[in-house]
Amino acid sequence: MSRRRKKKSDTPAAAPQEDERYRPKAGPGSVFVEEFVPAKTGREKRTRNIGEHPLTLAHARGKISDDQFAAGEEVRKLYELRELSGKDSTTLISGGAAGPRAPFTQSQIDAIRRLDHIRARLSERDWIIVEKFCGEGWSMADAVRAATICHPSSVLYRVQEALEELVAARKGRRVHPFRGT
Repeated sequence: MSRRRKKKSDTPAAAPQEDERYRPKAGPGSVFVEEFVPAKTGREKRTRNIGEHPLTLAHARGKISDDQFAAGEEVRKLYELRELSGKDSTTLISGGAAGPRAPFTQSQIDAIRRLDHIRARLSERDWIIVEKFCGEGWSMADAVRAATICHPSSVLYRVQEALEELVAARKGRRVHPFRGT
């Protein structure tokens, strides 16, 4: 009985590929970057879509609840509606251009009124966080930093608190959800 030996190849063994079905798929306007994030086990590699809104990313990662996401999406849509202007729905342009502006449309006026109504129901600091994070697309940390110099709790907790206030404002309550007053 003779034994056959496998001949070793000169090429190194192929590195195990990531499971392709879990990799995010690129869409229109998608820009993916690979980043290292700290984790309990060390540095962990993650792919992030920097073209995605921070509110959507926070919801996808389970950092905010469905109600908080829905309330934040409403503010986001109102902000987008407020900023749009154009004569034809196919040629909508941002309203921030220099030069003569077209008058506000009725939908823009309604969006501005709705945002003012929401703002009146929130505290000043909560409004700043909601405005920056949901409306303007700032990161959580930057939105909290714009509202407060130093906050005793974590950034995530402060954003969740502001979004809970927004949920309460949408439902017509002015009760603080964490303090019970």
